[in-house]
Order: sequence, then structure tokens, then C-alpha cells
Amino acid sequence: MSAFASQLFDLEVGFCRHRPLFGWAMALVFGTGLGYFFGGVWGWLLMATAALYFAWRPRTASVSVVLWCCCFALAGWRAAVLHDRNAVVLSQLHAYRASGEMIDLKVTVSNDCRLVKRKRGGPYCQFSVDDAWLPDGTEVHGANLLIRFYDRNGVFPKTGEVWRLQAKLYANSRIQRPILSARGETARHLVEEDRHSDAQYLLSAFRESLEKHLSLGVSAEDALLTQTMVLGARARLPKDAHRRYADAGIVHIFAISGLHVGIIVGMVTWFLAWFGVRLRLRIFVLLPILVIYLLITGVPPSAARACLMAVIYCLAPTLYRRSDGASALFATAVIVLLIEPGWIANVGALLSFCVMGGLFLFTKPLSYFLSRFFHAHPQRTSLGEFPQEQSFGKRMLYRFSLMIALSLSAWLSVLPLSLYFFGRVSLVGVYLNLFVPLLTFVIVWCACFSALFGFFAPCVSVFLNRLNATILTFIDVVAENVLKIPGALYVSEYRPGVTVSLIFGFLLVVFGLWLNMKERQCRLRDPLDPENFRFLPETSLV
Repeated sequence: MSAFASQLFDLEVGFCRHRPLFGWAMALVFGTGLGYFFGGVWGWLLMATAALYFAWRPRTASVSVVLWCCCFALAGWRAAVLHDRNAVVLSQLHAYRASGEMIDLKVTVSNDCRLVKRKRGGPYCQFSVDDAWLPDGTEVHGANLLIRFYDRNGVFPKTGEVWRLQAKLYANSRIQRPILSARGETARHLVEEDRHSDAQYLLSAFRESLEKHLSLGVSAEDALLTQTMVLGARARLPKDAHRRYADAGIVHIFAISGLHVGIIVGMVTWFLAWFGVRLRLRIFVLLPILVIYLLITGVPPSAARACLMAVIYCLAPTLYRRSDGASALFATAVIVLLIEPGWIANVGALLSFCVMGGLFLFTKPLSYFLSRFFHAHPQRTSLGEFPQEQSFGKRMLYRFSLMIALSLSAWLSVLPLSLYFFGRVSLVGVYLNLFVPLLTFVIVWCACFSALFGFFAPCVSVFLNRLNATILTFIDVVAENVLKIPGALYVSEYRPGVTVSLIFGFLLVVFGLWLNMKERQCRLRDPLDPENFRFLPETSLV
């Protein structure tokens, strides 16, 4: 019991490789989360003042604990200020929706701008906004605006342009994701404020050419799936397809996240190694590629987290440090929350961080216990014996147990968020994620080569696109049929609130720490465990 308690309260036990970063990151994350969701500026300010007082007071009992509380309180105060500012903006949007009045908005068109065809009245333009301002100059925070722009003359906004609109909120739209309609007759293009020179919008033409290469030889529906999976086109999947993949637990393959960035990093690293580039020079080639890829995808939170974490992880050897995934994750959380505290409430960012944290917390102990269950856990030989290679069957069972551990860890880590945000939990997702990420690996590789060969060998792009279309059709058919199984999806009638979700998440963390403690105890009792670094007693050779 004391060993288990030490894991909870002693920040140096089990985390020696990334202390004291772990403690400050935990303080920043918890403080930002509580401050953003519950507000209370003056309470956090008083707590920060008290922490600063005790930090400067001589003979403090534990300076590290006081400084940890100071970081926690300052992060909560900063997030509470943002909470109150967002509350003012959301109250104004509530008032506009209740009264039915038009909103005078100034917006910057994002890179997901697209034309939507209608049966009557011609097409309309739909896009989200990167920046928006209310009539009094207040910048819109806490709400991701989606604009539907109608114009009889067919003059629609383009990516990177700044427009002043007379928009109206749909009555049935959510305030966190409000949908507004605007007319071209009352809109005005602010040419002098356009942001075409920004790097994010300069790459829009290059992105369009890549989308054309990925659509060669396949239908528009199949091309849309590949483009969404590789280029991160936001709000482009049809609602029925999005719901089907979400209920099957595999919608994450269509969001640029650590899986996709890891595939890109692995592919670039493989090519650099094939050309003989030294390890410490690869980061200087990999860094601009990741930045360009992040800008092409529109900088979604999950992609930003994955790219920043990949850069920190790969940069460690150049600074004579060991690459450590947990350290990279905590450092990424600190940087992201210091730049934009509002990402603590972004669904994509939360899912991305929680999945990676869950993989670090649950995968190792679960894979250990599963491999022990299948009698496939690798063991080293005793002193004086020749090493014997495991049989092919045991190696496959060991990899299978690792895949189950990865899928189960990801499912456990997103369980509280799925109940809180959606009220639905996919029970078949654990099964589908055993092979769908492997198919995603093939799709991303084929899409990257298709986008490259589209410049000089379109016939190769056609072949690769059709191969991707076949794989995506197989995934779609499997997801549709698996959902017909009784009990494949759990729909909760009661959606837990913030407090219940935080308690649920804390209990999962406690469960993960308990699993790690049990795994460590079992390894210490096994003298032939490969990760048991206890030295054998010295014996004299006579």
C-alpha cells in the first residue's frame, strides 16, 4: 500500500527520466482545466497570491510543493480569465439567437472552404473561420463558427480572405458550434485586410493540387475519404459516414493525429536513413517537413500536438538527451497550454492528449499481463546458457498481445471523454482497432506516393488511389456490418457532467498506476525477465 501511495504523491517515483517536468506539467494541466471549466478569477488570484507568499517566506516546509501550488494557481487564474471572456461572447451569441437579429461579423475564411450543391437555388459556400470579430471589436473565442454563404451571382469567399458579413444564427445550432447563414448582397470583401501572404494560406494552392492528385481515377466519395485522412479537410465527411465511423470507434483515422504524423515521420526517417543522412542531421530535414505538413492540414489541435511532440522527441539526441515519449508529451502539453489555454476544452486536443497519455500509462502493463496469459512473454536465458530464439507462434502471440494492449489502452483513455461529449461508447472499437491502424498505414503511404507521382506520373497515382479506394470500401463495409451486432454500441441516457468526468478520469489514472505497480512487482519476482536489471551475485570462477 505504501508503494502504491508513493506513486500517487511522490512525483519522483517511476518518473525519474522526466522530472521535474512531470510535476510542473501536471500542475499546469490541472490548473488550466479547473480554471477554464469553473472560472472564479478572484479565487484563483487569491490562491496564487498565497502560494507566492509561502514560496518567498523563509523556512518553508516544502519549497517544491509551494512552487507546484503556485504554478497550479497561476495556470488556473489565467484560464479563468479566458473562461470569463468566453462567457461574455457566448452570452452575446445566445442573445442574438434568441432575438433572431443579424450579427455584423468580420471573419477570416479558413482553408476548408468548399461549394455545396443543392437541388434548388444553386450551390452555396460553406467554410469555418480562423478569426472572427463582433461589431464592438470583441474577438470570438470559445465558439467554432461555421458559415453558409449564399450568393445569386456566384461570388463566394476564398481561403485567406477577410469579409464583413451580416449573418444570422440557425435556431437549432449549438452555441459551441454555431452555424450561421450569410447573403452575398449584404457582405463586403475587405481586400486591404486579406491574409493571403500568411504561410497557412500560401499553401492552399499546393493543397488543392494534392487533392486533385488524390482524386485521379476514383469517385468523389472515395477521394473525399482519402483527402480527409491525409490532408485533414475539416467538416467534409458526410454526417451519416461520420456517425458510422464514430459508432464503430474508428473515426480517429480521419483526423490528423499522432497515428498519421507518426507514419509521415517514419516514412521520412526511412528515406533519410536510406540516403545515409546522419541521425543528428535528420531533425533539420524533418522539422521543415512537419511544419509544412501542419500548415497544409490547417493546424488542427491534434495535428499540432503530434507534430510538436515529434519535434521534441526527435530533437532530444541533438541535445545529447535520451528520447522519451512521456517527456515529449508533457513538454508539448506545457507549450500548447501556455500558447492557447482554450485547447483544454477542444475535443480534438483532449482526445489526442488523452490517447497518448493512456498509451504511456496502460500499454506496457497490459501487454505484459496479456503476454504472460498467452505464455508468450520473452525471457532471457540463465547465466552460462546459449540464448534460444522464440518460436514463430510465440512471437506472433506476443505481437498480438501488444496490439490488444494498444487498442484497449486507447479505448480506456477516451472512455470518460466519449461519455461526456457524445454519450456514446463503441464497444467494438477495441476489436476494429486491432487491424484498422495497419490499413491506415498502407493508405497513408499510398496517398503520399500518389500525391508525389501526380506531378509527373499520373498513371501511378490512379493505381494507388484505386488501391486506397478498395481498402476504404472494405473498412466501410466492416464498420457497417459490425454495428449490426447487438451490444456493439452503448448509448448512455445520462451524460455525466464535468465533475463526474474528472473523477472518472482520476480513477482511471489510479487504475493505471496500480497496474504499473503490479507489473513491476511481477517482473522483480521473475529472474529471467528481460527488463529485470538486478545483478546476479558475484561468484568466483574456479
